[in-house]
Amino acid sequence: MKRIELLLPAGDKDSLRAAVANGADAVYLGLDAFNARSFAGNFRRETLPGIVEFCHGKGVKVFVTANILVKNHELGNYLGLAGAIDASGADAIIMQDPWLIPLVREAAPGCEVHLSTQSTTANRHAIPDGVNRVILPRELDLGQISAMATHVPVEVFVHGALCLSYSGQCLFSSMAGGRSGNRGRCAQPCRQQYNGKYPLSTRDLCLLEKLPEIIGTGAVSLKVEGRMRGPLYVGTVARIYRKYIDMHYSGEFAVNPKDLEDLRMAFNRDFTTGFSFNKSIVDSSASTNRGIYLGRMERGKLRLESSLRVGDGVMVLEGGKRSGNIVRSILLGSESVDMAHSGDVVSIDVKGAGEGDRVYKNMASDLSVDLGPELVLEESQLPARKPRMPNIRESRAAGPPALFVSVHSPDAAGEAARAGADTIYYDIFKADCQAARDASGKARFFLSAPRIMSESEVSKALDIIRDMRPDGVLVGERGLLAALKKERVDIHLNHSLNVFNDVALDACGGIPIISPELSFEELAAFRSKRFIVQAHGPMVLMTTREPIKDSVLKDGSGRRFRTRKAGELTEILNCSDLGLFNLTRKYLDAGVKWFHLDLERDAGKFIKVYRKIIFGENFDDAKIRRGFTTGHFRRGVE
Repeated sequence: MKRIELLLPAGDKDSLRAAVANGADAVYLGLDAFNARSFAGNFRRETLPGIVEFCHGKGVKVFVTANILVKNHELGNYLGLAGAIDASGADAIIMQDPWLIPLVREAAPGCEVHLSTQSTTANRHAIPDGVNRVILPRELDLGQISAMATHVPVEVFVHGALCLSYSGQCLFSSMAGGRSGNRGRCAQPCRQQYNGKYPLSTRDLCLLEKLPEIIGTGAVSLKVEGRMRGPLYVGTVARIYRKYIDMHYSGEFAVNPKDLEDLRMAFNRDFTTGFSFNKSIVDSSASTNRGIYLGRMERGKLRLESSLRVGDGVMVLEGGKRSGNIVRSILLGSESVDMAHSGDVVSIDVKGAGEGDRVYKNMASDLSVDLGPELVLEESQLPARKPRMPNIRESRAAGPPALFVSVHSPDAAGEAARAGADTIYYDIFKADCQAARDASGKARFFLSAPRIMSESEVSKALDIIRDMRPDGVLVGERGLLAALKKERVDIHLNHSLNVFNDVALDACGGIPIISPELSFEELAAFRSKRFIVQAHGPMVLMTTREPIKDSVLKDGSGRRFRTRKAGELTEILNCSDLGLFNLTRKYLDAGVKWFHLDLERDAGKFIKVYRKIIFGENFDDAKIRRGFTTGHFRRGVE
């Protein structure tokens, strides 16, 4: 029987050593460019051959992350990096952009290709050709994982930080803070306060006690998150998961509470078994590491709920207050002791603690990690391989400018058609689809599919499409896109498919609403202009399974982010709607003619405004543009 792989993060040299010394079967690490943890320590590409030799000498595989979206002017360097990874002897490249797989395979023929969780591969139809492994979304249940594992080798996360949004579908940091998660620079706005609490802050994943069930799905690899965390965390998690994977295969699986305690001490924001086993994964009380709960202060004393020794770290975590210190002495009654146990009532100094405050042990003086042998990062000259760059022909959209309009009721569809919408998009799963189609008059009618779809939802959508025979479909994810290849229907792609460069545009198999993270200058430089620009409407920042109760999330600066239901999911919208207005003329001058408007209200009014603008009528937008944002039109993302 082939045993499941234990895959550990290596954000720096000591974390790499800790992973290898404590039982990792494989490690994943990032280099100095194109990886989704740009703020980790990372490694210089010239040191990669030595890292691979070190790991292979210990029987450990090396997977290298090149898992961000790539701009046109970066394609040569990106493929060059893939070639360097291949030349180093690394085992696999982890990548996000599925449209680049053929080029990466050509540039790095000796490496496996692992498709990142950033690619949001949530159903079997979305599995692209040419991948050796798919890293699954953390939202799938055990049945869905098992189903995916019958079609492709799959990797599942078992421990570490969770994203609230489906990975690859989060624009919160990008739009609200200018740092893109799709480019490895997430500022973690989900860890901030909204409405005075932390309603978006996820607990940390811990599936240690669920290992038999996870292994039973047929997954090939268990992945630990944490390239931003240090060697104590990496080594502790590696040691404990290694122990219990081996125990599972020996038929003696039973989790010792002390090992769970060590995992908590290594790092935790409280543990959860994730969306695979829960409807909610957030802890709105705090967003920080908290260690182990010790108890509440009562009259200057603490009744311990866990052991405590001199030299441990303690902290107060209450109502946003956080302070702490190292324990220098413990009084048990009148006796000074080096260690106290659960149930003991002790007197200790806890900086900032008040009556009734919760106290945590956030550092254990007896927790340490074996780093194994020293690793000297020597540099080697990797052979320079000039990658083949694809020949993308220049092309422009034929005909006059056009408006593609999303509406949300049959009345709005009729209003949009009368105002001059060229194409109307309407939610495929709404019960009044046919009424919206009837109201759309002479406008082309497209069914709009979700950004996230299960296998059953893809099948349901196909039935609706075959029954209604719309003029086209606005596709939100790759599974339905692949399933529609045999259908005679025009295909547009929502910006959730992250078309980011000319290669993706050429290969995607439809007309995309281009990524809203690209600036005007970057889009104007595309060789093909056959894409749609998001010009107006609410921007979806997150798509999540978390049942967020608040209809508005107000941050510390007063910005208000709306939430809305999207089937069984929840969307968080930007604090300001997008409104390009007269700036759309710059796109027209650059050869881009197609624009998307998402209109929740006043459909006729805004369509008439944009028709005036795109057809050259004088229009003063000074008043109407107030309160709107131009998004990344000028700034783009790094």
